[in-house]
Amino acid sequence: AFQAHSRGFGVNFRVWSCAVAGSFVGMPSDGGRLRLLNPLNIRFSQPRIAPHFRDGHLLGETAAAVQEQALDGDPGTDFSPQDSASGPPPYDSVLVPPFPSIRVISWRPKLRRPDGEVHRDAYGDPIMGQRAWFAIDNRRLHSVQAAAAKFWPRRCCVVVECIEEMPGEDAKELRKFRTTTEGRSVTIGIKPSDSKGWSWAQEVPPVMAACFSPASCQLHAEGFYAEDLWDAEAWAPTAHATAASREKDDELSPDNEPCGPTFLQMIKPTAAQKNGVGNLLGTFAHHVHGGYPLQPRAPCVAIGSVAPAVSQCQKSACPSSGWEYVDPKGKTQGPFTLDQMATWQKHGFFFPTLAMRCDPADKFVPFSVLWTPGVQPFTHLVLRYRL
Repeated sequence: AFQAHSRGFGVNFRVWSCAVAGSFVGMPSDGGRLRLLNPLNIRFSQPRIAPHFRDGHLLGETAAAVQEQALDGDPGTDFSPQDSASGPPPYDSVLVPPFPSIRVISWRPKLRRPDGEVHRDAYGDPIMGQRAWFAIDNRRLHSVQAAAAKFWPRRCCVVVECIEEMPGEDAKELRKFRTTTEGRSVTIGIKPSDSKGWSWAQEVPPVMAACFSPASCQLHAEGFYAEDLWDAEAWAPTAHATAASREKDDELSPDNEPCGPTFLQMIKPTAAQKNGVGNLLGTFAHHVHGGYPLQPRAPCVAIGSVAPAVSQCQKSACPSSGWEYVDPKGKTQGPFTLDQMATWQKHGFFFPTLAMRCDPADKFVPFSVLWTPGVQPFTHLVLRYRL
């Protein structure tokens, strides 16, 4: 049966947890409470995450953009709300990421084997793990954990949104809560075959890891309910205001995903491209490459361009930066680094007709004609078409 957890601080925050199913059903709310929590104490709810956000920003570069700030609440006055922890918080600083607050939920996970199957007791019931804070936004968690580990052994916190019920359709969200490590680590990759395990201990600077072992160090124990945590607005008002402003910006975003102006999942052939005026690039490939047959994934019609003239083509080493493309809405995106482009290509974001260039002095041409036969894109040589 369901068990209600009420902490004696009123009825505004109430979580109903199912010890067997590991799921949540909550009372209706206007949004979670913003609290301070050590990101190293937050667990991953999913077993695997992508190496980039949906807008294309890599996890590593996003972690590098996380800033450290001092707690700027007044230490001489304890003005914490009654439904939060009292007294000064036990943190040295607060981290401010370039995205909205991580949503966390107090949860007991089912224990799972490495293959994802649930451990069961002699009666066939699922065996549950210990209660902890679990992230719904797993890629955001990776970024702040990586940043916090760099500051080890300083005790960092981050503004989190403590929610009391699953967002969206409960069954859909709960299917994603399939961690096989009780959330202590996560694998990073698009496919299981190319994924690598990761935990924040790997990010601790070697000189610090030699003196302080994250594996054996006991982190400060924080409570498992919102009223057990420190109020973000009271103790970190600047970070709280930043989180609130980014939450507002996130709500205005049609894709509701952090970081940046573009979303790479939109870089797909449109109906107009698929039903274009002919395979112009195939004709161009025959003319330029001596009849070498390109095999594009879609009929090749450039976005806002025509097949470039042969005389304008020049081989060049792939530049390390300055790459741009025109998204399906006709907006120029970039510039990006060569490493970013190579990563996105590896994960299949670019299609043959996508207009692209590697330097502002060049024309935008279809992606498929930037490369000589047999050359892997973004590795060695690129064909440049001057304005």
